[in-house]
Amino acid sequence: MPARKSMKTAPVADVTRARSVTCPKCGTVLDTVVTTTLLPGSPGFMALFAGTLNRPECLNCGTLFLIDEPLVYRDTASAFIAYQVAMPDDGDTSAIEQEIDCMATDISSHEETERPTVRVTFTRSDFIEKITLRNDGYDDRLIEYAKFQLLKTLASEELNHNRHRLLFDFSNQNPDIIAFIVFDRENNQPVSRVHVQHGDYDALLEEFTSSTQLMLELDALFPSCYVSCDRLIG
Repeated sequence: MPARKSMKTAPVADVTRARSVTCPKCGTVLDTVVTTTLLPGSPGFMALFAGTLNRPECLNCGTLFLIDEPLVYRDTASAFIAYQVAMPDDGDTSAIEQEIDCMATDISSHEETERPTVRVTFTRSDFIEKITLRNDGYDDRLIEYAKFQLLKTLASEELNHNRHRLLFDFSNQNPDIIAFIVFDRENNQPVSRVHVQHGDYDALLEEFTSSTQLMLELDALFPSCYVSCDRLIG
């Protein structure tokens, strides 16, 4: 059997394009460069985590504002692609999921490579989370399952799925826990923090990876590129 080829058409640098945008405060039109595709460790990647990616400053009034541009992160070394796209107006993500899953299959077929793991997200914070989880070696499906268990077990006024969402806290320095920041869904502000013991995650990982049946059940819980605990609760 011939060796698998590397991703021949993978970008070798961040992909950018020029755009004219309008300042949301004063209406000034300015020309800027936006990044659309990021690579591991690239300038765009660093800007994403610094909160400065596609965030120009108006030359007239000094306002910093975010350009909500669709983003792609592609790590060819680990065969991983993450997308950030706009949520459909009707909230139905099925067509986008199907399109992106088919795109991943087409990429692997065309380039004769392993089919990449692909994820679609609808907010920048979720996009960053998926990249971080991948880079830190977590199975994001089990992380979403852990979120589901926390929301179910700790359900109260202080932690309610309808009002709150959990995001992986990549600033956590305690190796014994996996921490999550609790965000208010309405204003997207952090309100508290919860965690699970890292040993509990490791035990869960071992339980699933050692059982073909459980892995099939995990695939059934998250059958597409949209992997979120919202799918388990909603």
